[in-house]
Amino acid sequence: MAKNILRHRAWRNCFLTLLLLLSAACTLSAAESLDRLIAGAKKEPELTFIAGAGAFGGPRALSDLEAALNKKFGLNARIRFAAGPEMNAMAARVITELKSGNKSSTDIYHGSQSHFSLLHQEKALEQVNWSGVFPWITKPMEIFPGEGVLIFTSLRGILYNSNLIPKEKAPKTYEDLVDPRLSPTWAGKLAIPPYVSWLVELWMIWSEERVKNFTRKLVALSGGRLRYGEEERVVSGEFPIAANMGGAVEQMWKWQAKGAPLVAVAGSTPVLPSYFQLGVPKNSAHPNLAKLFVAFVASKEGQAILEKHESVSSHLVEGTKMARYLRDSKIVLQEPKDSIAFYLKGEDSGLQLKEEITKMLKQ
Repeated sequence: MAKNILRHRAWRNCFLTLLLLLSAACTLSAAESLDRLIAGAKKEPELTFIAGAGAFGGPRALSDLEAALNKKFGLNARIRFAAGPEMNAMAARVITELKSGNKSSTDIYHGSQSHFSLLHQEKALEQVNWSGVFPWITKPMEIFPGEGVLIFTSLRGILYNSNLIPKEKAPKTYEDLVDPRLSPTWAGKLAIPPYVSWLVELWMIWSEERVKNFTRKLVALSGGRLRYGEEERVVSGEFPIAANMGGAVEQMWKWQAKGAPLVAVAGSTPVLPSYFQLGVPKNSAHPNLAKLFVAFVASKEGQAILEKHESVSSHLVEGTKMARYLRDSKIVLQEPKDSIAFYLKGEDSGLQLKEEITKMLKQ
């Protein structure tokens, strides 16, 4: 009996030792990979990043990111930023350049899950073991495993002017917008986006008929169209309320910091977020530096810079404003896998619904 106990203990100790060795080996492997990336990046003096003009808060934010990136990894690299086309057009450019055998005009691609779905299908992005190489990146941050790393979580929703819409009359859901008990408050003054996509995407959680009925009622209450980024027109009182605005919660934070009476409401349960990510094109001219940049923006240091300049952050990075907001508000987000499955179906899956809604919005 005693011999068996001793034998069991010996096997257990061997097993624990083996686990420790394997763990150490994995850590060393990750460190060696990171060391190789840093060594390679030192031979790449600059990084080209083409995105929307206000990406991450514009040139000042990118200057701060550049300085912090160099400090963290011991580099002396330069980020060459250029304002480019919108995300769909930029994704198309990345794919075209890859197929033509040319180097990518941008070393980094920035977009949401709809854009990454397209790049994923075209196998246009570098495969990187993000969570294996960078200790601060977790598996859930890889929205598209090996391809895209979550940089910030954006919550679309209703925006209203709290000086013009009293709290007891304010909507709490999208469907409240068309509720006859509340809608007289904004009938004929409700701003609707000119875009179809946000309504079609409600199809992920609503039935097709429910989406169409909601759209018909919404159009009947409309007082005009309001593009994303024009939330100042709600602040000014031109429109007391906007049915939907991209980045509504982040816009609320920015305007409230200036004393503006702007309030955001996440209109659905679960909330349909935009998961904005960074990835590296396969034909990147500076792949090592690009990978370090992607990883850095997902770090706590990088997130602090995004919050400072653009009030955006990832809900998966502990301590960020978005992480705290979701925790305190008890807001449930749609799982990335569900929205990815929707986008991977392609345009044709919702084509008929899209056409019908487009006609409704033109009325």
